[in-house]
Amino acid sequence: MEELVKLRKFYELKKVYRQNSVGKRKESSAEHTWSCLILADYFLSIMKTKIDRLKVYELLMYHDVVEIYAGDTPIHKKEQKKSQKQRELDSLNRLKHEVPKILKTKFIDLVNEYEENKTKEAKFAKAIDKLDAQMHELDYKKDWKGWTEKLLRELIQYHFTEFPELNKGFEGLITYAKENGYFNQRRWI
Repeated sequence: MEELVKLRKFYELKKVYRQNSVGKRKESSAEHTWSCLILADYFLSIMKTKIDRLKVYELLMYHDVVEIYAGDTPIHKKEQKKSQKQRELDSLNRLKHEVPKILKTKFIDLVNEYEENKTKEAKFAKAIDKLDAQMHELDYKKDWKGWTEKLLRELIQYHFTEFPELNKGFEGLITYAKENGYFNQRRWI
């Protein structure tokens, strides 16, 4: 039972909130993980390039668990970005003692693979992570206040270049945002 109780540590991702809205509250990192899995399933179903589907799902399932202690770092928060890697490493080192032994090595390996961003699956998972936030925010136009097409391209476009279907999806999102006035709001930066 002790190991089963340790599994609950992963559940704490439900308590980590992101900047993205969900109704009148903020989205949890656990909700973001779920929508990443749905988005990945969609793109994996239409991609011409074969990629290890299970590996992608596992990478996405665990990719933000380090946020339990490190917190979420939005892509546009430059000061928070400077300390992000160290905060996440500290979190990983703490979490590895708090999760079930049977999942410990797998968890550490998946987080490291995702962060190193060298495998095709890790690159795909990271691209999905970046696209998901923007897809989600299409329901919350007010959250785009201050965003510009140029800023969005600078921050995340490079993640999609290796995957034509994802790049096409990103370009479609940009077009939709332009046509519907998402970029025409007063700046907050």
